[in-house]
Amino acid sequence: MANDVGDPVAGGSPRVVDTLPATFALTALSIVTAVGFCRVFAGWEFLTPMVVVVVCIHATSFGLRALRAPGYIAIPASVAVLFALIAWKYYPSTLSGPLPSGETWRFLSADIRLAREQFPSAVAPVAAVGGFVVAAAAATGVAAMLSDAFAFRAFGRAEAAVPTAVLFIFAAALGVDNHRVVLTAVWLGTALAVIAFLRMTHAANEHAWIGHRSRVLLSVVPLAAALAGGAALSGAVVGPALPGAGEQGLIDTRDHNSVTQVLSPLVTIRSQLVNQSDVELFTMTSPEPHYWRSSGLTEFDGTTWGIPVGTAAGAFETPNEATHRITQNIHILGLGGPLLPAAYSPTKVTGGDVYYVPLTATLVEPDAGLKRGTNYQIVSNVLDLTADELGIATSVAAPDGATELPGGFPSSVSDLAAQLTAGQKTVYGKSLALQTYFRDNFTYDLTIQRGHSDDALENFLRIKRGYCEQFSAAFAAMARSVGVPARVAVGFTYGERGDDGRYHVYGRNAHAWPEVWFDDIGWVSFEPTPGRGEPGTEAYTNTEPAQAAVGGETNQPTAVTAPGDAVTTTTAAGGAGGPTTTVFDPETPTTTTPNIVLPAQSSSDGGISGWTVLIMSLVVVAALWALLLPRVLRAVAARRAPQDPAQRIRRAWERAAQAFELIDLAPAVGETPIEHARRAERMTGIDRRTLNELALDATAAIYGHVGDDVRASRAELLSANIVGAVRDRLNPRERAAAMFDPRRAALLVTE
Repeated sequence: MANDVGDPVAGGSPRVVDTLPATFALTALSIVTAVGFCRVFAGWEFLTPMVVVVVCIHATSFGLRALRAPGYIAIPASVAVLFALIAWKYYPSTLSGPLPSGETWRFLSADIRLAREQFPSAVAPVAAVGGFVVAAAAATGVAAMLSDAFAFRAFGRAEAAVPTAVLFIFAAALGVDNHRVVLTAVWLGTALAVIAFLRMTHAANEHAWIGHRSRVLLSVVPLAAALAGGAALSGAVVGPALPGAGEQGLIDTRDHNSVTQVLSPLVTIRSQLVNQSDVELFTMTSPEPHYWRSSGLTEFDGTTWGIPVGTAAGAFETPNEATHRITQNIHILGLGGPLLPAAYSPTKVTGGDVYYVPLTATLVEPDAGLKRGTNYQIVSNVLDLTADELGIATSVAAPDGATELPGGFPSSVSDLAAQLTAGQKTVYGKSLALQTYFRDNFTYDLTIQRGHSDDALENFLRIKRGYCEQFSAAFAAMARSVGVPARVAVGFTYGERGDDGRYHVYGRNAHAWPEVWFDDIGWVSFEPTPGRGEPGTEAYTNTEPAQAAVGGETNQPTAVTAPGDAVTTTTAAGGAGGPTTTVFDPETPTTTTPNIVLPAQSSSDGGISGWTVLIMSLVVVAALWALLLPRVLRAVAARRAPQDPAQRIRRAWERAAQAFELIDLAPAVGETPIEHARRAERMTGIDRRTLNELALDATAAIYGHVGDDVRASRAELLSANIVGAVRDRLNPRERAAAMFDPRRAALLVTE
């Protein structure tokens, strides 16, 4: 027989209605935590969905408590509600009626997997789309769920603020300095209010001298408000005035763009761009601006574009007739690594110990790499092409692997590519159709998640926002899916032309673009990234020369000058230190094939999914817990059994009282054993004589320390009978709740 949920005398826990003030305070703390993600995300679009999620989770938790749902039901139910909220807010097009579908889970899994892969190199602020914002919303929802559990199921005070504190600190550590002082002050003030309300809620029964519960609330609210307001005011006013408050931290996790900037074709470039690197990498003297190309990435394994292993050095290629020659003089400043940038395609290099890799048209300084102060002179033969020439060119003699895609390439991507190029009969027509699609329908956005794996590709095509790494990788992959040979080129836009006549190229000028193969012509660059355009390609790309300025506006140079700083990104291969290249002098024939050694690429997990393993592990742990915990607790209790008779009697009564807690008949504050026994007899019908005899012995032992071995043995037997009687009255819900409660599990073991 269980008491009504509103009965404040039936046990030590407060009525559900009395938890409303603390619930509102917890909800406010979760909302402030969600607002704290403004340090991580660009703009405020993320906030409304996250607030909806946390408010609904707190409302769900309150409702489940009102329904007296035990933890083993409430937690899975809250998780299910959280999943539904994530689906409704972020994947509405995948719903099957009002419910999430398999497609919802597929998109959610892909976004979370992508965010996990990109997290180590992501730089705040990021766009509030895709895996990062979904993960943030899910984490905030879980924190809200845990806060409610700590507060009202574990009866914690300060512990209830821990889950949201972890998230708030996490966002503060990773994010930019956006409303830092105000948010921290508000969060601390709200956290203090939560603790005060929880103390009031849980201590209400203990404050009998105050009187009615409403008086407890009235007496605590002014103090809580004063403490919270004082903390917030102190944080906002005093914090910024402390010595060193505006200085740089002792540990700074951001990329400082050191003197040596290594162009590593897929790793370091984007962090330079996002941080707006002003480190000057090199200067270039050239009669005309071009994209300064470092290498071509020809191999796509479904995760990354990279330089193929085993690429041999060789002689420069014979210049095409449809070219003109330009001479460039490059002066290395902050650029490191082995790859030397130049206009495509180089035919001669003077200076250093540079070799040429024909397969990727790469100039390599293999030994010590590029060094500050080094000068090189590079002769390049630049293509002079027209749309008519490309319109009649074929691509049947493309290099091996130029149309290869990995197994499992998303059919949705290839279907879209086929749809976009339908009706185009030529390689040029298909390439131009893809370029136009991206330039006309997508937005350039540096805050978006980086990446070019299958997950990243599908996410990019869905949200239609990204930067050059994604535009170039998506173009090349989609081109290959319709039979067009393509690869990704990495390097730099032309940079800023200074008064000295040189093009000054900075870290932020890093860029990536696709190249398409045409027979008898070679690799030809296209530009799908909005707001970008390579000088000299206007005749066939229909794009004017352009690069992004520091402030984000596009600058368009004249035929020779190229004003404005570039703010773009790139893809790049290998590790942070650049690919390790072993090459040989092309003029000295050898039978040994030099290789480009790349780090191993990550691949998708095979076999059983991580979620399946997690669920199976949780089931096994729960089963072992339920099977072993009661017996372990009984064994521990037996070893710690007191020897003093009075203590044994007292322990016997405590065990019986714990059993009554299983059916919501815990002793009330100030209730004596005899009073508790009489109330339990009325509510349960358990034998009055048994209850009364144990209560009398317990009263003598507790208040007078009276007892002997005979009474102690009798008390233990009476206690066992009472526990057995209570255990027989448990319904399945109450028995399962006790099974997972370390404080009560031992009561389920038969004596």
